[in-house]
Amino acid sequence: MKTLQYTIRTSKQKLNNNKVVIFCTAFLILSWTYDQPYLEFVHEKEYPISWCVFPFYMTSYSILSFFYFGIVYINSDVPFMQHANMYQVIRTGRRRWAICQIGSILVRSLFIVVTSAVSAILPFTGEIELSGDWGKVVRSLASHKSGDLFKEEHSLDFSFSYEILYKFTPVQLMLLTVILCTLICTLLGILMFAISLFSTKLIAIAGGLVYVIGFFIVENTFGRWKPVIAHFVPAYWAEVALIAKPVDGYYRLPPLTYMFTVLIASIIIMSLVICLKVKYIEFNWENEDA
Repeated sequence: MKTLQYTIRTSKQKLNNNKVVIFCTAFLILSWTYDQPYLEFVHEKEYPISWCVFPFYMTSYSILSFFYFGIVYINSDVPFMQHANMYQVIRTGRRRWAICQIGSILVRSLFIVVTSAVSAILPFTGEIELSGDWGKVVRSLASHKSGDLFKEEHSLDFSFSYEILYKFTPVQLMLLTVILCTLICTLLGILMFAISLFSTKLIAIAGGLVYVIGFFIVENTFGRWKPVIAHFVPAYWAEVALIAKPVDGYYRLPPLTYMFTVLIASIIIMSLVICLKVKYIEFNWENEDA
């Protein structure tokens, strides 16, 4: 019970952070810009758009790049040795402190993903279709005839995949995307935390950037090697809305069971490493804000 209480307190501390506010504000501005062509289409057709836009956001090269660099920026407060945490270590002990930090990374990741999902649909306020179906606008934009014509007329950063509409409902795809992205961001945060305990904050940030660079490598790989490399790059799995869309004759993403198994297993292993390492490190408290 104490561990849960400290985790909640630590999570609040991590969310009450200038870096989180800056990221959320920037992502909302980004969403407002990228949604404009679709908002014009909605006004033209006089039909509301599905509330499930975020999964397709995460298939955009530029949006996903911004998102991941933002996650690295937010987690640059590792190894969480700000003075505000000093008394918590004294009260809880090293191992419980580490567990609380890991739990708060998960909570912060979920908050960031959900906030991003809300930001993606916020510009459509008043034009949103709250139903369990994809609706006319998304089906029209995903179709080859209307969708290709729309792409020719506008400069788009994300598009709607026709194949995924018949594989998942909006609720299923949104839940799948939010959970998967939360696990991906949690793994990134925990990885940076672990690296910072073994080395320095700068190396931890560099490690986080390497994690993100894997995404660019997969994006620029073609043919049969793309799905092969994708098996080893969790950052690429956020494009789950493209799981049913083949490229060069190959499905670009691993099976869902594989992705969830690898993410959960990696998070557990990295958490165990952190709990073991934190018993022997020397705490060097910083004046930086938590």
